[in-house]
Amino acid sequence: MNFLGVYRMPIHIDLDLCDQNEDCPAATYCLYGALYFDHSEKRLKYDREKCQNCGTCVNHCGPGALYYAKDDDELNMLVEELKKLKEL
Repeated sequence: MNFLGVYRMPIHIDLDLCDQNEDCPAATYCLYGALYFDHSEKRLKYDREKCQNCGTCVNHCGPGALYYAKDDDELNMLVEELKKLKEL
């Protein structure tokens, strides 16, 4: 939650699935600049403070590398489940 009391949706970027495209449609469609391609690090990044909880990025991610959750606990569980699936 930010200082205005607005909750910002946690997002996980699965770097194994993300193609790290600098023209990433998910980042392009993010109207708030919360998801963006960092040219210096050559990877997709997420600024939680800019997120407006619209989910547009997840809907436009071609490789299916973006996941969002209602809170940090749910996101942590999701990340753990994804790790387990990759170990199979």
